[in-house]
Amino acid sequence: MKQDKRIQAKRSLGQNFLTDKNKASRIAEFMEATAQDKILEIGPGCGDLTRFLLDTGAYVHAIELDERAIDTLHDLFEDESRFTVEHGDVLKFDLRAYGLNIMQEQADHRKLKVAGNIPYYITSDILFKLFEHADILDRAVIMMQKEVADRIVAQPRTKAYGILSIAARFVSAPKIALKVPSGCFTPRPSVDSAVVVFDFSKASITMEQFAMVHPLVRTAFGQRRKMLSNALHTYINAYGKELPEDIQSMMQKRAEELLPEQFLRLAECFSQS
Repeated sequence: MKQDKRIQAKRSLGQNFLTDKNKASRIAEFMEATAQDKILEIGPGCGDLTRFLLDTGAYVHAIELDERAIDTLHDLFEDESRFTVEHGDVLKFDLRAYGLNIMQEQADHRKLKVAGNIPYYITSDILFKLFEHADILDRAVIMMQKEVADRIVAQPRTKAYGILSIAARFVSAPKIALKVPSGCFTPRPSVDSAVVVFDFSKASITMEQFAMVHPLVRTAFGQRRKMLSNALHTYINAYGKELPEDIQSMMQKRAEELLPEQFLRLAECFSQS
């Protein structure tokens, strides 16, 4: 492995490189990876986390949008047979095809793991892409803005509780595993970060159920200060008959008061219209 040939971070790409080796090592530990695992790394940058992911013995395939970083990664890991990198946008990456291929290659049908220090400005987009592919994923360890991490683990009846909180709980068991101060990055961002571990083996619903309930959750939180009887009026009108008693009771609450399983009950009811 060669010495670092670092690139300058581009603000337009939301780059803040994690340069604290202790934090990078901890993130790799949270992957709980072995030589039998395959890890998809989102935005490896200068390879600060990549080297620790490889230390787990796992195979690492990285997706990097910055062509300058591709050259750096090739130089750093050119002798590493367990590392590949492709130039591309993770939001356009065919995650399902890649994950299914990984499962077919493995004798035990082991699922894909995902790691990444992701840009703040597309955090939600990346997270929902992972959520929509939860059935082919085993685990994700993602660094993000601490405010977003707090929203993911927020409890009902709090300001932070919302679409991310509910979606994450449906498809995984999320937890904040590590807080990372802004001083651990170059350039130093204006906010602190946190590492969230998503255990997709603990999903509580199927992908079909997720596709059914997620639009309803978005609609409900689109007007989160209104009673659900107002926020979900299109669903109620389409239902076209008297609502069951438990649904009527929920209609007198706001979106932030409902548990994820109550949203699923709503979606199942309205799907019968």
